[in-house]
Amino acid sequence: MHSQRGFTFVEILIALALALPVGFALLGITGAGIRAAAAAAANAAASRTMLETVERLDAESHSAAAIFTPPNDLFGGANCTAEGDCREVDFFTRDKHGAAHFWAYRYDAAAQSLQRYAYDDLSAGGPVNLRASGVSLSGLTSFSARRIPISQIGIPALPGYVARDVSVPFGYPGVAGGNAIVAVDLRNAALALHHELLPRLTATGFTIVVGTYAPQPVATSAPVTSASGELRPYVSSVAWRIGPCVNVPLRQPGCGGADDSGLLAEQDGADAGPGGMLVAPADSKISVAGACSAQLEGARDKAGNVYLRVTVAALGAGELWLVSAGSDYVPPVPPLRPDSGPFATGVKAGPGYEYITTYGFAC
Repeated sequence: MHSQRGFTFVEILIALALALPVGFALLGITGAGIRAAAAAAANAAASRTMLETVERLDAESHSAAAIFTPPNDLFGGANCTAEGDCREVDFFTRDKHGAAHFWAYRYDAAAQSLQRYAYDDLSAGGPVNLRASGVSLSGLTSFSARRIPISQIGIPALPGYVARDVSVPFGYPGVAGGNAIVAVDLRNAALALHHELLPRLTATGFTIVVGTYAPQPVATSAPVTSASGELRPYVSSVAWRIGPCVNVPLRQPGCGGADDSGLLAEQDGADAGPGGMLVAPADSKISVAGACSAQLEGARDKAGNVYLRVTVAALGAGELWLVSAGSDYVPPVPPLRPDSGPFATGVKAGPGYEYITTYGFAC
């Protein structure tokens, strides 16, 4: 028989002395990899949260008739610094029944969170029926909003040009639509973003669209007349729905049902407002009353002028009315082509977005 020799105690100690450092090194490498993966996942989640926050603010700005930074926040404290940086930004609109809707995003620096609130009205004492509504975004290390008049923004392509500020009051102190920009700056562990918010139907150089305006009947017996034709007003009608309740089942939380219609009610609305002036040709055969039953179509000529093609089948008449801020009719320069400008019906639909605009006369 052959005897088998085992390991001596000294040999075991030597083996352990050699193996332990290698084991600890492997453990360190594995731990570092796990920590790096966790850090990468956290960074990706923080980036995703930041981008979703900006997308939400942008979508909700398109559903608002006005975006404003009130002097006091929802709880009565000072909202803005002397430099104009504010921790809260508020939104306003009216629904198709004329009811006012307000909502706001308020930043809590101590909790590093951005909470969404809704309220029904704005009285002298502050918001009415204030309640938390929807998301609370956490992990924001800073947030600020600043209202900037369009006249203070330089346009590189137009050096020396100063845009005209347009303000459209809605009957509440400090709440006005128009073309001012609200710039928001957000920062978290992953990203620092700057984003500019504009209310829907922001006024342009020749139109002021007022979201809560109720058009008055237009007198047809004595139209305003210039040397080259008649000035005829037109109006815009808008139906909108923007947010998480678009294209989702009715019973999704917050989006409808017998006792759960909050978000849907805040996102849904319809408004009408003055769109601007049209100048009819001097030999126009179509009255404003006749135009109420007209077929409308936008056109643009070779010179870039925008026209409304007004066709009234009952009269057998079709005319081109000029879209203008002045009172002089400019004859179209052929060729004319279909225009996607102010008289085109715009429809955008998809997850989180549905927006329809049509145009007509205040008849």
